[in-house]
Amino acid sequence: MKKLLIFPLILLTGCASIGSSKSEKHQMELSLHKVRTEVEDIKHDLNTYEIEHHVLEGKLIDQEQTISALKGQVAELKSGKLESFLQELQNLEKKLQQLSKKQEKIVSDIRQLSSHANDTTTALSQYKDKIAQFEKSIASQTAQIKELVKLKEGVTKLTQWENPKTYSVKAGDSLEKIARENKTTVEELKKLNQMTTDLIVIDQLITLP
Repeated sequence: MKKLLIFPLILLTGCASIGSSKSEKHQMELSLHKVRTEVEDIKHDLNTYEIEHHVLEGKLIDQEQTISALKGQVAELKSGKLESFLQELQNLEKKLQQLSKKQEKIVSDIRQLSSHANDTTTALSQYKDKIAQFEKSIASQTAQIKELVKLKEGVTKLTQWENPKTYSVKAGDSLEKIARENKTTVEELKKLNQMTTDLIVIDQLITLP
């Protein structure tokens, strides 16, 4: 009689254990699904930040090319041997050097952020804040470059008596187009204007042969 009572108890205990096991398994599946979803979100955020990082690098390259062109133009002005503007040109060179140092620091900061981009969601948030700071810094540098360009244009207007035959760059112009219209070559224009690249900006004065 005791044996008959013990068997139903064992059966009931086993069923309860199976039900509990199924519940735990369901909870584990839900937790695993939640973790996978969070991981996918983090991967998506990382891809977005990598794209923004590449865009910033492109902007930095454009800035470096602009600075290089400005340095060439400053060297051109110095070659005119106008003693009254030497001090002003030296100040321009100092500002360009400061801009270059700031850009080097920005590149260094971007590389450091890239190496830590896989840490945590908190790190991703900080990365986004840094990108915003870089964009503000680039905007500030762009404004400074525009001021330098305006200052250079003012100095160039005062020296036009030494270079009477010049051309002001307009929208849609290129060195090739300017050379073709003035019956010369791109290389001759670059050599005459002491340019190292084909980059030109609107309202830039190009000396013609």
